[in-house]
Amino acid sequence: MRAMLLLLLVTGLMAPPITARAADDGMDFAPVSVEGDKEAAGELEEALAAYKRRDWFRASVILHRVVSRNEVAVTPIEQKAEYSLGKTLYRLGLFQASLNFFDRVVQAGPEHRYFKATCKWLYYLSRKLSGDPGLLEKIAKFKTDDCPVEFRPEMAYLLGQYHYKKGSMPQALEALAKVTPESRYYPKAKYLQGIAYVRQEEPKPAVEAFKDLLRSTAESNNPSEDLKYFNQLAVLSMARVFYSTGQFRQAVKYYDQIPLDSVLWLDGLFEASWSFFRLNNHEKALGNLHTLNSPFFADEYFPEAPILASVIFYSNCNYEKTRETINDFRATFEPLRDEIKGYLESYSDPTELYEFLSRLQTSGKALSPRVSQILNAAFQDQQLKRIAAYVKELDREVDLIRRSKSSWAQSELAKLIVQEIEVIKSLAQHEAGGLAKARLSRVNNELNDLISQSLKVEFEVNTAEKGIVENRLQGSGFENKSAAKGPVYATDDEHIYWPFTGEYWRDELGYYLYTIKSECGR
Repeated sequence: MRAMLLLLLVTGLMAPPITARAADDGMDFAPVSVEGDKEAAGELEEALAAYKRRDWFRASVILHRVVSRNEVAVTPIEQKAEYSLGKTLYRLGLFQASLNFFDRVVQAGPEHRYFKATCKWLYYLSRKLSGDPGLLEKIAKFKTDDCPVEFRPEMAYLLGQYHYKKGSMPQALEALAKVTPESRYYPKAKYLQGIAYVRQEEPKPAVEAFKDLLRSTAESNNPSEDLKYFNQLAVLSMARVFYSTGQFRQAVKYYDQIPLDSVLWLDGLFEASWSFFRLNNHEKALGNLHTLNSPFFADEYFPEAPILASVIFYSNCNYEKTRETINDFRATFEPLRDEIKGYLESYSDPTELYEFLSRLQTSGKALSPRVSQILNAAFQDQQLKRIAAYVKELDREVDLIRRSKSSWAQSELAKLIVQEIEVIKSLAQHEAGGLAKARLSRVNNELNDLISQSLKVEFEVNTAEKGIVENRLQGSGFENKSAAKGPVYATDDEHIYWPFTGEYWRDELGYYLYTIKSECGR
């Protein structure tokens, strides 16, 4: 495959698949005012003729020669050459290089005669370079009306995403409201709209946004995996909203709607445990946590689960089980916390941390299973995942140029492209390392907090047991009046009550009820 790409580069035929709409790129072959520079006008005409023949290598070299005459494109000829060079490099599959020249147009602002025409090319590039940390900022220079009508819903979503990341919820909501139901970004826009309302502590419009998302995904006769995911994400988000407002039964109702084959099922199962706990349904809460402990999910990371279990055992005065759960938790997660802390201290520089983590992923070096889980989870973070893919795209473009034997690869333009991409790659790696460091720091802080909570629960157990001993010594008549038998579970025609014998079955996952007897004295 690499050899084929190099061959295409040498022959000048390498071009990414472009839709019919993209192919109609608005390349204007009409004459431009010479304004005293007949040589530049002649070169521009020659470059446009080469572009029309699909000889994009020759076109790019000539256009770069015109653009390089001045630092800032001022004349109509220079501005047209600058804009045309961005499109030509896109045709060559050098997307970052294309963006670099379109960025010159963006920075020039509306005064540049091709400013509005650049809008749709930024949209095309957003599909190729979604991990570029600065791309949304460039898009934010435009108003939705600056773009062609057919691109406005998509650009509105990207603008909403930009303002959301900046923390400007009103502006984000204003942009997201312009994304029409026909747009492929509509489900994402509705989800982001709901989350924006949640951040503004407005649960009612948040729920309405998630309902719109559910309706839009349910209407599809043949939903894609992406649509299915957003449908389930909407269900999970609604459950979270109901939980946050104290409507625990409604929360459980929505948690139960997440299917077993969903990647979000375990999250829903764990979060539902908190709802059942708040409803004093300890049997179901512990049953869900029992599912999480099954060998099927040994690689999953839910450190808060044993803390919740210990709180439930403590509230039922089962102090022996409480202490056992806490000891198991600390034996597992204190070494994990120390290992993560060691990585953070050893690689304080974000770039070094990113390179270290990348090497770990590709080398297969042995790590503790829990650390591997966390690192994998870190690289599944959508923002970090996009930047990691972006770094790979930059490597692809540089590698493509450096391995080419064509004369174009030795041109001043090719050298400039490699130089600029290397700088951008360094910045992207630093950005990715910063995100990874923040993720690991957050995990470290969360574990510290959970360990602190476990110590508090242990202290409460010690205090309670001390009180029991003192009461007995004083002859206070302490008596355990808990029932000798556990609760009796009602079943329907489709279910039977089957005692757990130490063996997990897939069709039982999510249906466990943990028989717990209160040992509190009355």
